[in-house]
This record gives sequence, structure tokens and C-alpha cells, in this order.
Amino acid sequence: MAELYSRRSFLAGALTAGMLSTSAGYFFTRRNKIQLTLATGADPTGGRQLLVSMWNRLNPNVQIQVREVNSSTQDQFLKFNETHADIFNLDVIHIPRFAAEGKIVPIELENDISLVAPVRRVCERTGTDQLWAVPFNSDVGMMFRRVTDKRADAPVTLKSVLAASATGPVTFAGQLDTVGRQTDEAFVCNVLEHALAQDEAILDEGGVLSYGLGQWRDALAPLADAIRRKRVVAAAGEDDTARAFQRDSLRYMRNWPVRYLPLDRAERARPDTAEIRIDRLPLGILGGQSLAVAADSDYRDEAVRAIHFLTDNPAQKLLTSFGFAPTSVDAYIDADLQEALPHLSLVRYAVEGSRPRPIHANYAEFARRFADHTRRHLHDGEELTQQFITDIRSVLR
Repeated sequence: MAELYSRRSFLAGALTAGMLSTSAGYFFTRRNKIQLTLATGADPTGGRQLLVSMWNRLNPNVQIQVREVNSSTQDQFLKFNETHADIFNLDVIHIPRFAAEGKIVPIELENDISLVAPVRRVCERTGTDQLWAVPFNSDVGMMFRRVTDKRADAPVTLKSVLAASATGPVTFAGQLDTVGRQTDEAFVCNVLEHALAQDEAILDEGGVLSYGLGQWRDALAPLADAIRRKRVVAAAGEDDTARAFQRDSLRYMRNWPVRYLPLDRAERARPDTAEIRIDRLPLGILGGQSLAVAADSDYRDEAVRAIHFLTDNPAQKLLTSFGFAPTSVDAYIDADLQEALPHLSLVRYAVEGSRPRPIHANYAEFARRFADHTRRHLHDGEELTQQFITDIRSVLR
């Protein structure tokens, strides 16, 4: 285990040194100093902040100041809208609304970077080669698996975990409850993934939902049964899910790839755990963050240059070493990254096969209504009615 993590640390250091030595194209020669403000959520890994620090070291007269905005995924638009910034680090679900309300301007992608197709699609400006925001890191729902006997271990799916829960012990935890805005979005993603595990036509590759009431009832029936009989751990949010997985030594968990490295390292120290593995879901929900230029920025050219530095292939490889799911094909096929992070290919397949949430400027209201109806159905036993379909359809027109 020590050798594995020493190799990862060495790789991160090597990538950092390599970026500094090959970034001449990102130097600014202006004499007067300016400051770019980057509005973003928290970064528990430190990887994003390291990239910003590298930019600042290269460009003493064009400094990036990070303004961390305390917001949930659901209220990011409102919180960011109250923040004056030159660059926004947007969750993918908010890009359509920022674009529709004229808060951001399109960007020509100048990097020699091959974006994974689903990641590019959610950022594109329709009918052009431009992007509304440049992908910074990707994300996708994954299945975590505690391995106790490697010879007897095999991957599972959400569908098979629910089926096994009917008669066996409780082995699975997911973000299957919500207590408000901070946990609503994780709940929505998990419910969509469980529905997709039963019926792939519930949400298509373009983020278009089915409006068939019977289809939704059937797709959510196994999950509703498991929750009501307490055959799964229904946690509120990613943190509570990870704590339940560790505290109760559960076999399986649904979470995001960035959780893998710290969790695997901690769990390997336990005598009853050989390792933690992650597997792709048949159809996971696509997530991630992207960098956009604020329409009212006084320094658009500088902001664009900074975004290209922070999202270019070397930056993608560095973020990958910190546990993020990369956006570019080059990071996934890098030999050093593949050796240090054996799970990387599985993350790529998961991202490539993922489904986006509805790509709509009214997404936040959709998610609120969707979470309200499905939580009452799953936890309180309320039947899904035609009002569920009416409510979600009305905001996605």
C-alpha cells in the first residue's frame, strides 16, 4: 500500500514540475497588475488551488483570486449571481441558465484537447464550435466495493444489489434521502441512476426524461421497497454515505470518483479490508464543473487565457492525480496515470456511457419538484400520481 501511494505522490509532483516547465504559452507580459476573481465551490483535494497557484507564479501581473462561495449545487446560480467574478466554476446543470440569462459569454476552445463526448455536449453552444464553459473536471456516479477476499469478489450493479437486499443482509449505502438544499442534488442523481438501472429509457442520452407515469412507478418500485423495508442505508449526502460505509463496514456504496483515493487509503489499513474497488454503473449520472467567462468581466481576454491554462491537458493530468475524473481522452490514456491509478479506465467507461440530467435553464426548479415527489414516494409511501408528471413536464418545456 505504501508503494502505491508513494507512486501517486511522486506522479503529482512530477506533473506539477512538468507544467511549470512547459507553460511558456501562458505568460502575460503586461506591466500593470490586474486581478481575476474566480468564483467556485470548495475543493477538498487541493488540486484546483494548486493549479491556480501555478498560474499566479507564472503571471505575477495577472493574478487569480479564488472566491469560495458557500453554496449547495441547487442554489449555486443564486449565490454566484450575487458574486462579482471574472470566471465562474459552474456545475454542469447551471450552464444553460447562466447562458440563457446572459451571465456568461461563449469561448473558442483553443487547446489541443480531445474532450470526452458527453462532457463536451453539455457545454456546447448549439450550432457552433464554441463552448459556453470549458470543462474543468468531470464526474459520474460509481459503485464502490469493499473487497475482503479477492478470489471470491465480483462486481455488482444497482439492480443486483437491490435484488440481493430482499433476502440477505444490508450491504449497500447511497444518497437516497435528502434533508434540504445541501443534499437534494445528490438525492436526485441517485434516484435517476436507480431508475435507469431498471429502465434505460427513463432518461435518454440527451438528458430527455420519460413522462410515462407507469414507467416511473415500475422503475422506482424496487428502490421504494428496499427503502421502506430498511434493506439499504438511505443517507443524506455524500459525506453521510461515506461515513455509513465505513462505520458499518458495508460491502457497497454509490459515490463520486473523487471520494475513492482517500477512502481506499483509509480502508486498506483495516485488517478486514483488502482494498476498495470502484466499478462503473451501467448508466451513471454525469456531473462535473466547467469554467466560464463572466459577461461583465473587464478582463475577458485574460480570463480566457487563464481558463485555457487551468483546463489544458497538463492540468487535466494533474487534477487526475488528485482523484478527479478528467475531461480529456489524453489524461485517461496517459501511461503513468494508468499505472498509478488502475481504476482510471473504469472511470472513463463510466463517463463515456453516462447520461446527463435534463439540460434546461429551469433545471433547479425541476430538481426541487422531482426531489419532493420522489422523496414522499420512497420514504412516506405516497403513490406517484399524474401530478408528478405534470409538475416536472411544466418546468422543462
